[in-house]
Amino acid sequence: MHPPDDPYPDALARIIQARIRGDEATALASVTQIRFIPQEKKKQRWPAISVIARVYARDHYQCRYCGERVILTAVMRLVSRLYPEQFPYHPNWKADSTHPAFVSRSATLDHVHPIAGGGDPTALDNLVTACWNCNRRKGDLDLTELNWPLVEPRGKNWKGLTDLFRPLWEASGRPKLSADDSAWMNAVKNSSPTCTNNTTSEREHHP
Repeated sequence: MHPPDDPYPDALARIIQARIRGDEATALASVTQIRFIPQEKKKQRWPAISVIARVYARDHYQCRYCGERVILTAVMRLVSRLYPEQFPYHPNWKADSTHPAFVSRSATLDHVHPIAGGGDPTALDNLVTACWNCNRRKGDLDLTELNWPLVEPRGKNWKGLTDLFRPLWEASGRPKLSADDSAWMNAVKNSSPTCTNNTTSEREHHP
């Protein structure tokens, strides 16, 4: 089996040799032949944090795929700040530096009908609460492809520890929060199961 033709080794050799000879015109012409123009990244519409908080409240902080209770990540980040050695957190979620509760219990927003398949990124009936594991497993698949039903919340009293967020912050001396966590604190304070369809022009950091 012959390897596929690859123009880059020879093309790069010509560019480098021309540059070494001082023949900039040939070097520029050669590199232009293999020029790559990155595609402009389209901004993805994404619900505002206030809307996501209301979706979580509507679903009573329960994964709509497996039914397990989830926790607002911002609350766990505050716990990590107070107990960094016992409950560590890494902003990039590195497995060896992040407590497993972040991966197993963090609330995430998911689109029932994936955006990649034409799903509306902001329609409230397309937004559900999901645990991180179910969100990752579902990916860009439709529920029909997975044979997954939407699970109705079993209890109405679980609030993802959001009811303890501000009391814990105040009891801890009101440490300075990141802009993201501060926004979450305000959002959950004002959240209710009735959602409004506010959106942002591009995806906010989440969770």
